[in-house]
Amino acid sequence: MPKKTIYWLCGLVVLVALGFYGFSKWTETREKVSLWTLVPDDAVFVVETNNAPRFLTHLQQTDLWATVSQMPYVLRMEDQLTLLDSLSNGRTQLKNFLTNKNVLLSMHVLGRTEYEMIYYVPVNTVAQHRYIRTLVENLNKTGMYRQEVRDYQGFQITDIIHENNNDNLSYFSFHNNLVISPSPVLVEEIIRKINRGQLESPAKDYKNTNYLSQPDVYANVFINYQHLPDLLGVFLKKDLLDDVNMLSSLCRNSMLELKLDNNRLFLNGFSHPETVEGSLYSRIKGHPAKEFKMREVLPVRAAIVLHMGLNQMSSLRPGPAKAGGAFLDSLSGSFAGELGLCYLEAYDTKTSPEKVLFAQSANPRLTQQMLNRLQPGQTDGTVEKHGQHTIRLLTARELPQQLFGDLFKGFEQTYYTTLQNYILFTDDVATMRALLTEVEEGKVWSKAPAMEPLLNESQQEDNIGLFVNTNHAWNLLLRSMSPQKQVNLLRNSAIIKKFNYFSVQFSTAEKQYYTSYLLRHQEESRVKTVIADEGIRQEETFDFTSRLISSPFLTQYVVDNSPEIVVQDSALVLYGVGAERGRRNWSDTLSSRIMGPVLQLPFGKDKRLNYFFATANSLHCIDKKGAEEENFPFILGDSLRLQRLTVFDYDKTGDYRLAADDNLGNLFILDLQGNVQSGWNPMRLDSRLAAPPQHVKVNGRNVIMVVLENGYVYAFGTQGEPYPGFPINLNANLRSGLFPKLGISFRRSLFTTVTQDGQVISFDLTGEVTKREQLLRPDRRSTFKLVPEAGGKSFIIARSDPGRVALFAQDGKLLLDRRFVTSSAKEVQYFHFGGDRKLYVIWETGPRKAYLFDVQAQPLGEDPINTSYPVAVRYNEVQNQYTIFSTYNRLLQKTLVQGR
Repeated sequence: MPKKTIYWLCGLVVLVALGFYGFSKWTETREKVSLWTLVPDDAVFVVETNNAPRFLTHLQQTDLWATVSQMPYVLRMEDQLTLLDSLSNGRTQLKNFLTNKNVLLSMHVLGRTEYEMIYYVPVNTVAQHRYIRTLVENLNKTGMYRQEVRDYQGFQITDIIHENNNDNLSYFSFHNNLVISPSPVLVEEIIRKINRGQLESPAKDYKNTNYLSQPDVYANVFINYQHLPDLLGVFLKKDLLDDVNMLSSLCRNSMLELKLDNNRLFLNGFSHPETVEGSLYSRIKGHPAKEFKMREVLPVRAAIVLHMGLNQMSSLRPGPAKAGGAFLDSLSGSFAGELGLCYLEAYDTKTSPEKVLFAQSANPRLTQQMLNRLQPGQTDGTVEKHGQHTIRLLTARELPQQLFGDLFKGFEQTYYTTLQNYILFTDDVATMRALLTEVEEGKVWSKAPAMEPLLNESQQEDNIGLFVNTNHAWNLLLRSMSPQKQVNLLRNSAIIKKFNYFSVQFSTAEKQYYTSYLLRHQEESRVKTVIADEGIRQEETFDFTSRLISSPFLTQYVVDNSPEIVVQDSALVLYGVGAERGRRNWSDTLSSRIMGPVLQLPFGKDKRLNYFFATANSLHCIDKKGAEEENFPFILGDSLRLQRLTVFDYDKTGDYRLAADDNLGNLFILDLQGNVQSGWNPMRLDSRLAAPPQHVKVNGRNVIMVVLENGYVYAFGTQGEPYPGFPINLNANLRSGLFPKLGISFRRSLFTTVTQDGQVISFDLTGEVTKREQLLRPDRRSTFKLVPEAGGKSFIIARSDPGRVALFAQDGKLLLDRRFVTSSAKEVQYFHFGGDRKLYVIWETGPRKAYLFDVQAQPLGEDPINTSYPVAVRYNEVQNQYTIFSTYNRLLQKTLVQGR
């Protein structure tokens, strides 16, 4: 055969081989690959959307966008998207590129402290390939980035690196799909998965589930609970991870649909249970969901609530009790229905949060009898009456943990009582008292307008539910965070707190759990239509014929339970005025000026609210029509000049005591029949009282604390007998009361006050001073005062200098420092309505103006409020509005202030 022919044949073979190789490669790239199969198995979250631009457009139309758009991650992404669009050199923008395209995003944990994302983007057409190539080429031309190409296990990885900060973006292509991540490690992990031939989806349990076919669904969201503790471990302290692991072991994964409303984000779908031995599911399987009736007794100030619905709560325990044996097993078995662990709002990050455990009993009386057997006999401090409830102390260590498992540890001692068909456990008797009072006053979830949307939108029954009020839980979240992450949390606090409610619930549905996540954002669009943009405006004024001579007092009109304001004018007429429309509900002409506050107490045969107050020498009680009740007023003496009326209810039974102190240091205590109590007829003290007398209860004993302006502090019993160790002399003048922090004994009960010269002094109920600290006093004329908020849960310290006021938190942190034009006396008021809903009011007595400041010490409104006396404040949580009531000349003013 001629040599030339041989060459032609060899060339033809080479061309055929090249053509076959090229065809095979082309066929391979055209082969469809599910993006889900590329996702590594350790993904915590996987999000799939088929039209990201449509989701973004809807998001920008909601209340959520104003907050989301301020997130650092979103701001960086917006900058990057703007840069990409500027580099596209054509009509195709990234928005058009992603329209009607299925893309994935997965989240992964890297080590113990970091997490990162992977993006999966299909590139389907020649135009789309050209778009990507143009972007990369133009990115290199900017000079801000450098491009490095490397081979890894047969794949070409491109690293795009920022020249200034070395930020990295790595990507490679597989079957016309781009895999992109800021982490080269994650990109390499996917390549290794491909080369192992292990292209299996981590969501293979849901291969036939796709919510994207529904018009109002924006994404499929897959959650892998087996790796969720790894992600939470990046943020939380190690001592919380055991609880996280236990709760995460209810299910192994979820597939949920993502929906979006104006101020709500919903995730709904189904979860597969975690069937491994020892999981939470293995302990509660077979239990039907229970109705969430606990809302009737959960306090409004609840921060975090873990709710469980169980047929038998003993199933939560890992095994039989070692100590107590069969008895504890029987006791645990008497609980069935709802179990709820409630953490209350903490006012700082240094102290352990108050917590209450609600456990439903099928037979509360039997359960109570069994609990009493743990503490036979009654000794001082182990039993206490609070209204109709009996609070008992059980010294069994970690009793809730013994009864219900490790999720409920942290009760070194246990106080318990019965409320409806729930047994309540706390580790602090003061917490129990406050909770029972709040339930009695109706300050519970089911009656709170702000909670109504969350409760209506969440599942009405569940097996496991977690509810978080972000504002109330803020200090708990900070306390729980690892030190490395606390800084980021604080930096983004204003953003995070806008998402004010979060809930997740699991309800059994055959062999799965119906699962619901709900994230609510503070509603703003409707509020903005009500309040002008300047942030403060005068809403209404109510004119009187005579000058008003008192502060406005917040009350409730008994006839229809509507909000009411009580004021007095210079003709000595006392008025009850409707807070909404300004109608005059009643009036009463008095013989002298009222001294101190107007209080409301249930009184008489019908136990309806009546108005109690003091005048110069008398104590008054008037009914809903402004008429004096029978036997009132109580005249204490013609020559007296009372300062105020204070009311004590020793056992919360409605058997009230009226305490009145005068300007000479005399203290009277009477019952509601006008009988002066033994030892108080009157109690003659050496100086005028610096603040109203205070009643506390410690270890079952009633204590009346009295602080005098000359620096002496007394502790009396109900008959006026002094407690050992008192009085104590603080050796400084006082104009402040006491802030109590009650413990289980007199020695562990601490009281804090601030002297006029700036000493913060703490002492216990044995009379021992435990702390004395001097605050900075920049001027010899500087004076200090402790200012508690109305609920008595926290306080601030006010320092008044000539023409200047500074406010400090309990830990000494400066909150506000403000200069004023005049040097007239200033009075500070502090209002706290939970979370960051704090209002500081500084009233100048000379110009008669009140200045309002929010939690960030920023003025609310451009102009102060004209007022002759301190103001009264109501708060509307639904609309995030403060209503300020003030009296000025002949006007009762109502001013609306929009919170930020």
